[in-house]
Amino acid sequence: MSDLHPDEYESDLLRDGQGFIEDFDTWSSMLALEAVLDEALTEPEIASGLRREGLRAEDARTAVLGDVTALARIRMERERPGVVYERPRRLPFRRVTVREAGWLLVTCALLVGYLRILRLTWSSLPSPFQLVGVLGLGAVIGMAVLVIGRRVPGLFVVEGWQRTKEWAHPEMIGLGDRWEFALREIVLPALRDHLRDHRRIRVGVNLVFEEPDASADLEAGLVRTAAVKRLRRIVDRAESVAVALAGHRGTGKTTSIRSLEQGLLSRSDRAAPLVVVASAPAAYEARDFVLHLHALLCKAVLAKISKGSRTVSGRLRRRRMLRRSLRKGLAFLVFWGVAASAVWLLWGGTPWQDLWTLALDVVNGRVTPQQVWTGQPTAKLVALGVVSLFLLRMVFGVVAAGAAIVRLLIVRRREIRLAGFRRLTEQQLDRIRFLQTYTTGWSGKLSMPLKGEAGRTWSTQRAEQQLTHPEVVDKFREFAEEAARRLEAEKLAGRVVIAIDELDKIGEPEKAHQFINDVKGVFDVPGCLFFVSVSDDAVLGFEQRGLGVRDAFDSAFSEMVRLEPFTLDESRLWIALRLRGISEQFCYLAHCLSGGLPRDLKRCATEMVDLANEIYQPSLEIVARSLVTGELAGKARAFIATAATLDRSSNLVALTTELLGIPGTEEPEALAGIAERLVDDDGGDAAISDLRWHSGCFVLFCATVLEVFDDTLTGDRLTPRLHLLAVVRQRMAMHPRQAWDDLVKFRGEAPSQPSYR
Repeated sequence: MSDLHPDEYESDLLRDGQGFIEDFDTWSSMLALEAVLDEALTEPEIASGLRREGLRAEDARTAVLGDVTALARIRMERERPGVVYERPRRLPFRRVTVREAGWLLVTCALLVGYLRILRLTWSSLPSPFQLVGVLGLGAVIGMAVLVIGRRVPGLFVVEGWQRTKEWAHPEMIGLGDRWEFALREIVLPALRDHLRDHRRIRVGVNLVFEEPDASADLEAGLVRTAAVKRLRRIVDRAESVAVALAGHRGTGKTTSIRSLEQGLLSRSDRAAPLVVVASAPAAYEARDFVLHLHALLCKAVLAKISKGSRTVSGRLRRRRMLRRSLRKGLAFLVFWGVAASAVWLLWGGTPWQDLWTLALDVVNGRVTPQQVWTGQPTAKLVALGVVSLFLLRMVFGVVAAGAAIVRLLIVRRREIRLAGFRRLTEQQLDRIRFLQTYTTGWSGKLSMPLKGEAGRTWSTQRAEQQLTHPEVVDKFREFAEEAARRLEAEKLAGRVVIAIDELDKIGEPEKAHQFINDVKGVFDVPGCLFFVSVSDDAVLGFEQRGLGVRDAFDSAFSEMVRLEPFTLDESRLWIALRLRGISEQFCYLAHCLSGGLPRDLKRCATEMVDLANEIYQPSLEIVARSLVTGELAGKARAFIATAATLDRSSNLVALTTELLGIPGTEEPEALAGIAERLVDDDGGDAAISDLRWHSGCFVLFCATVLEVFDDTLTGDRLTPRLHLLAVVRQRMAMHPRQAWDDLVKFRGEAPSQPSYR
């Protein structure tokens, strides 16, 4: 449990005179980091995370203060030009409860009552008693401040005087309007890293976990791999580039694009980007695809405008304004009636004439406010208070109405701009969808005597011709640039991100290259960022740039980001963030079976959850056998189907017989024997040989997983060496013989497992 409340932190920096003199920049940067850190530790996400993992808040605070990277980034923000120093800001607003409001009213009533009594009796009190009365006033004020400070502490907590109970000037902290950025982008990520690095490790052979919190921060569950960090840096840049996302299928290219759409890869001080995702077709016309991309962008812009605009119809707006005016007018009449009745009852006689005469006397100087206060009975003083309250309410109402009118005018101007942009977008969408036909003309008729008539009609018809591919590209670039500029100006989106997904599923490299050559004309639009998922062949071509080899991918993309499978620690973290409380044995099992591919890792986690819903706390051996059996059944069907397409021979018949025996075999020793017979190749047909090595390597891999992940697997045997099984799973698709050798070496080094070949 966290044993140190944030309010109990004591800062030594303000008293560190030596650090102030020797290195003022470092000292002041550390002071700023400490101030932001104190606020970050009160965030619900961090506080609950510390309690859940059993970590001490003081240790987290010390770790972040010792983070050289965080300190350097804070120093960079302090030295950034254009920092605005605002007045000390309060902590996030918190609603006052009924109990706290009661304490405020009671304290204020006591203070006002004491002042009233002292005022009425002051002239008749001797000097010693007057001194006692002044001292008593100081005591009452101190008591009121103490009570309010304890019962309603949020009224006195401001920036710079928080947990340390010592005040530091905002200009000494030096962050100004960059405070929120430092909190969201520097300190909170550092605290999340501390929580992940020191999370509670659970060891056990029974599948037990907690259901994930649906309200948890999405960004807190994002595994920050090297590729994710690089994508964040790319999104933060101002220039417009085309970026290729490469990697094996299942490494998370589509997930990265969806994370961009949710704003998880953009900075917190910027609006989330407008993301348009288009899937590359296998058969396409370049002109049609650009039109499709243009239509998707128009629809996304219209959706963003509708979400960020409060534009309503004129009739509905007038109804709302009428209802609001009637409600406020009725409230004013009720308040005026109550006030007039109270004044009439308290004053008596002709109150309005007397009050008007009294006001003129005060304005002309014939009566002083002191005489008004002392020369009127208590009832009339209360009536004067009611009148003053009514007038004050009127003044506030007039000011609020003026502010509402100004705000309405500002909002109305913004809505007019958005309405114009909406019409432009709708026109673009209509132009894409329809071939428009315009008919213009006029007709006339002339009546003549003797019932005679004469007339003539002129008409013109115009049909818009289809645009060529270069014209379509130009229209798209013009609209994309205008959309990026207007959305950023209206603070509806940070920038426009256009992602072309599924390009790696185009089987022939020549078609993929041709596709890029046809659509790369839409790249490099100001304010727009382009992401394209590509195959590993494209990575090879891109990395060969500068070696006399230049292809379509090299000329189209300015950067290449490769998404790699998860490492062992990243897979463990991914599962631990979604299935809280799960033991390490199951994290290792999922990582080895998936090979670190995020898609397969998610599938393994889903199957474990389904199994836990059917069996109460299943053991590690049961879970491993269930997952491996499902893998074997699916792969065996694929291997048998592949064998059926080959030319029949005695070697193929023997191979098919072994493959048919896989689904009914569950014991590791029997599976290892089948794997040994599968790779017993006589060097015949190449296709049969490849199938033998692929199937044999996979069966031996499954046997090894079953032998390792049984109920005797203790925590001391969970070593990084098990990551070799994930590496084998990654290699066996392309290099089955190398994967077989790695498996044999792994099994030979394990004392509890037999050696093969």
